[in-house]
Amino acid sequence: MTNQVPDSLPEQLPSPPAPQTAITETNVESGTGRRGCSGCAWLLAGGLGCLALLLIPIVILMLAGTITINGLISNVRDIFNPPVVITASVVLERIQGMSQLTSVRYNYSSVVTSEREMPELLQLLYGNKQVMIAVGHVNAGIDLSQLTALNIAIDGSTLIVQLPAPALQDCFLNDQESYIMSQETGIFAEELPNLTTDARRYALEQFRDNAIAEGILNEANLRAQTIISDLLKATEGDRVVQVLITQPDPNTPLPETCEG
Repeated sequence: MTNQVPDSLPEQLPSPPAPQTAITETNVESGTGRRGCSGCAWLLAGGLGCLALLLIPIVILMLAGTITINGLISNVRDIFNPPVVITASVVLERIQGMSQLTSVRYNYSSVVTSEREMPELLQLLYGNKQVMIAVGHVNAGIDLSQLTALNIAIDGSTLIVQLPAPALQDCFLNDQESYIMSQETGIFAEELPNLTTDARRYALEQFRDNAIAEGILNEANLRAQTIISDLLKATEGDRVVQVLITQPDPNTPLPETCEG
């Protein structure tokens, strides 16, 4: 019997996937899932271990009575509420030696009137008038830097000190207490920009001249003599102290604040 070969072969069916490959993939996926869970467990265990390490010393201190719950809460509160710290940078700009002994001060107040010299009728039209209340003082004393070894002598048990001549130290106009009480300007008059400045200068000159005329330098001499004498007597013990004064020199230059 002769076998007949068909004209065409039937289409080849696709081979089914190998079951071993599917099992392998499943095993890999299962293995991955187990490793993830294991990592989380180790992480949680590590965190609990660190927390235990922090809590064990605190529990031991509480049992020993070294720390209380209130103290622990206070310490935790301080961590989140730190104190305010204030700092500053201080720079020393200059060291100024003070050798002046101010022994007397004359305080003054004055009413300074500044106005144009013209008839009253013209004052209403072209005049300027200002009334200023000026308050200030004049200081006087001696300059201790002029006191040298030549001014000091010892005669037996007596210490003799010759003081330098007294002088004006400064003339001061108090801006906080000085003020313009009134000011009038004529209808057609222009304001004088230097009216207040001239009034201040005039007030200082009046304070200076009055202080000199009233004997501020002689007063400074006598007070300096008393101050230095008392100081030396307190330090020299049983030694006799004699402090001599020097009369004011009229040619002594005025300090800048007293020049006017």
